[in-house]
Amino acid sequence: MTLLQCSWLFLMSFSLGWRSYEQCNGTMLCFAPDLVINKERMKLPFMNDQCEQMLKICNEFVRLQVSYDEYLCMKVLLLLSTVPKEGLKSQTVFDEIRMMYIKELGKAIVKREENASQNWQRFYQLTKLLDSMQEMVKGLLQICFYTFVNKTFSVEFPEMLAEIITNQIPKFKDGSVKPLLPSLGVLPCPSKPQPFSLIMEHNTCGLTPPNLVP
Repeated sequence: MTLLQCSWLFLMSFSLGWRSYEQCNGTMLCFAPDLVINKERMKLPFMNDQCEQMLKICNEFVRLQVSYDEYLCMKVLLLLSTVPKEGLKSQTVFDEIRMMYIKELGKAIVKREENASQNWQRFYQLTKLLDSMQEMVKGLLQICFYTFVNKTFSVEFPEMLAEIITNQIPKFKDGSVKPLLPSLGVLPCPSKPQPFSLIMEHNTCGLTPPNLVP
């Protein structure tokens, strides 16, 4: 439940990007079958900038031609991307699960890439896409929190979501949650992020490193 409270909007936004990529090739935002927003409708008060950011995520799906297996692994990593600063009660188990899905992402890349020398580059591109979700969701959360506390908007939130947001607001305000950026810190020690060069050195994700030319 703690992970869902921290990451629910990451999961929803990422799923939106996938639907928009699958159904509209990233040209529109597919919130639901009966709610598809084109670029003209995106020019709404408060939402123009955020819609543009969400569309950029969709365009990255298109540019990278993300496979379904890659998407599933990345979605799990997003669930595991924001944690309390003090850590979790089962931190060791969390680290093991996170590392397992990092390796699964590596396997999904190997499955689709014929050229082994491209595996590391793709791994880096996909994890950078996950990193970019942090800044976008930060903006979405600000709008979400604002509409939640400002009763003049008369926005009705589902009961479970209202409970999650109520719990989430003070944690984000006092900075008691922290992001885990996959491209910078995929080794299983959230308090000590490792640079990508070390990830390559330790072969953390199970990929075959290319021959690096100085």
